[in-house]
Amino acid sequence: MIDFQHLLRGEVSRHQARAEGCVVPEPARCVQCGICSFSCPIGIDVRRYAWKGQSIGESYCLTCGECVARCPRGVLRFERSNLFEPMLISDGEV
Repeated sequence: MIDFQHLLRGEVSRHQARAEGCVVPEPARCVQCGICSFSCPIGIDVRRYAWKGQSIGESYCLTCGECVARCPRGVLRFERSNLFEPMLISDGEV
């Protein structure tokens, strides 16, 4: 199993790390082998996101880490997502 605490640098729990993280690719290193997409338990085309250099923005991504763990070139990694952080309005109010 993946150590989510290590991947998100100091998170207090695996649940919190999964809730706040997203999968981000390094497109220059991707060779389009498709192992990440094949490993996704819900069928997200992770390879397409990696090719475009986009984070996995699918709302139904489980952040299970299978694609990250199975990538033979280490192209995928977890990063903190700002999806649930409050947005700042131009005058500084939340």
